[in-house]
Amino acid sequence: MLMKDVLDTFQFDWAATPATLELKPESLRNKTVFISGRAVARAIAYTVLTLNDKLKLNAKIIFAPTDEKLSGEIPNGVYERDDFTYADIFHADDIKQKIDLIICTGLCSAKIDGGLDEYKTETDALKNTVSLAVEKKVRRIIFLSDSRIYGKGENKFRAFAETEMGLADPFDCVTQLLRTLESDFIRLTSKHKISTAILRTGVILGGNSGVYNGLDEVFDAVAHGRETDLHSTDRQITFTYMTDVFAGITYALEKNLEGVYNLASADSTVSTGMLCAMLHDIFGVQAKINLTDSGDFEGNALNCGKIEFAGFTPNISLKIALQISVLSYLDDFVDNFYFPDEHMGRVKAIQQVLMAYLLEVDRICKKHDIQWYLGGGTLLGAARHKGFIPWDDDVDIMMLREDYDKFLKVAAAELPDGMTLSDPKKDKRYNYCYAKLRLEDTVFATDFSKYHKGMSNGFAFDIFCHDKTANSKLGQKIHSQLTLFWLAMVFNKWNHRRVYNGKKVQSAISNFCKNIFPLRFSMLMLLFTLEMFKHKKNAKYLYDGMGKSVHKGGFDRTFLDNEIRVDFCGYKMPVPEKYREYLTNHYGDYMELSPLSTRLMGHEITLSDLGKYAGFQISNILRSRRE
Repeated sequence: MLMKDVLDTFQFDWAATPATLELKPESLRNKTVFISGRAVARAIAYTVLTLNDKLKLNAKIIFAPTDEKLSGEIPNGVYERDDFTYADIFHADDIKQKIDLIICTGLCSAKIDGGLDEYKTETDALKNTVSLAVEKKVRRIIFLSDSRIYGKGENKFRAFAETEMGLADPFDCVTQLLRTLESDFIRLTSKHKISTAILRTGVILGGNSGVYNGLDEVFDAVAHGRETDLHSTDRQITFTYMTDVFAGITYALEKNLEGVYNLASADSTVSTGMLCAMLHDIFGVQAKINLTDSGDFEGNALNCGKIEFAGFTPNISLKIALQISVLSYLDDFVDNFYFPDEHMGRVKAIQQVLMAYLLEVDRICKKHDIQWYLGGGTLLGAARHKGFIPWDDDVDIMMLREDYDKFLKVAAAELPDGMTLSDPKKDKRYNYCYAKLRLEDTVFATDFSKYHKGMSNGFAFDIFCHDKTANSKLGQKIHSQLTLFWLAMVFNKWNHRRVYNGKKVQSAISNFCKNIFPLRFSMLMLLFTLEMFKHKKNAKYLYDGMGKSVHKGGFDRTFLDNEIRVDFCGYKMPVPEKYREYLTNHYGDYMELSPLSTRLMGHEITLSDLGKYAGFQISNILRSRRE
């Protein structure tokens, strides 16, 4: 059974998001991974199983919980999978499989009572895990702990780096137990010369993960508009979303990190007072939280500069993590949810303007007998939502080469006032390989494009051309690789970045070529490569040379043979008759919604201005057309 059919929406979010973010855990491919611990361990196991479904990792999971209650909480659909095995950590001798890697989560983000039985259970489990590593000749273990290990800081501003331990009250069983486990782990693995990385997380958030965070009552109360209390700390606390826990593990594996590293999500260190303010900003008066002096809140602030200096970048912001955590307690959660505050609440207004000018594109194409289709995310929205994907912020159009060239010839004379065309063949300042339509008197600039003052930065329509490619698989591969090479030459020179594709020799050659070739020469070579098979008469395949699926090679030319019209925001728009086959080729299961935490706008916009289109109504365009 697929994990998407086993997990709920919130579990699927942290389990599937790594694939959506294009994290590639190649270190897990075809490996048998032994995972021991409590709820965090189970979440990691679910994530690997989900990535098996989405990325075909072919990893095998042996899950050995140190809390026996977890065994009864695992759905039957997981037990039925061929890539999942349940094991008893206290009878490790019964495990016969070969093991390639061990992930031990210990008491990371677990509720700790601190009794002697708990101490014995965890230390015995740790000894058995290391003994298993020795027996199976496992040379790599990832161990997880959390910020409670640091004890208490000397002042409220303390953010602990990896070697800085704070005060530890001898009666503070949580800190003492975490320190004992980590010390035992280091001692045992050092004795057997096993390579290790220790990751210390913040307070872990993740909808319906079962991981202890001390905020479940607050999230439940906010979801239902009830009044609740939260301890007002005199220190800051760091939080880590479950996706970033897994991302940190895979990064440590890919880069062979050794030693101790703190791990947090983006912008995630706040006081509990600021936490309340953030929840109020998100949910308004529904967040009825009283800050009190009673009780305590477990956790510390972490300085995560060490792992960031090693190259790791967290993916999920605390704002998103908090919002998803609260939503997981709603009884009537709408699965089509997206983050409505994106672009400062302008999303619907942006889509209204884009739809109006999409009708203008349709008018021009009908007048000049040009075949065009909704493309990319816009076509995906038509198939799945009968309109824009709720969190989409631009329009994608696709054409075949002959129609694309024809459109570029007639567009300048036909476009309505306020709309301009950017064509890489004619505009030397414009270095995207596809054409764009832009709306003047608007601003829609990324952190990169805002510095290119001579290039239009208005709301955009991307016009992609699907070109012919070779009929053979080898020819398609060569064509795709040449395209990717010239794309790297153009974009990395334009962006002033070094090329790195994971292979040192290839990257070195690419950087050498990038430094030698002028930008305009690389762009012309890219455009020539796209049209390499333009005159091939018996071409059976097309390829997405201008888009994100270029690496997939060719797809059946007949996918774009005939047009049908479908509902799109209440209007009839053209899509390929075989749009289902096309979307399956590009996206797989295209009807599956992306994970919650990735339902953000497609562009990281730093400057956005509707200009004269503030308060725009689509009827304005229709009225002017009639006049």
